[in-house]
Amino acid sequence: AQNELGQVFLRADKFKPALYWLRQAGSKNNADAMQWLAHCYVNGKGVAKDDNLGLMWLAKAAAHGHVIAQAQINGLLQR
Repeated sequence: AQNELGQVFLRADKFKPALYWLRQAGSKNNADAMQWLAHCYVNGKGVAKDDNLGLMWLAKAAAHGHVIAQAQINGLLQR
């Protein structure tokens, strides 16, 4: 539920509550929330743009089996 709530706020451009809920879900190993956190950091949505933190969250999501994150990591490795 925390992940879904974070996504609702993210779609509404309410970044502070979105990040709060996504972090809550991510801290409970929710891979989807981790992938959305990566998106926020890479694109500077509600946080300062930070590719390193974005990659960290993306790698965590991939390690927890998130298929999209795994594909994104593979795409980065093939560059």
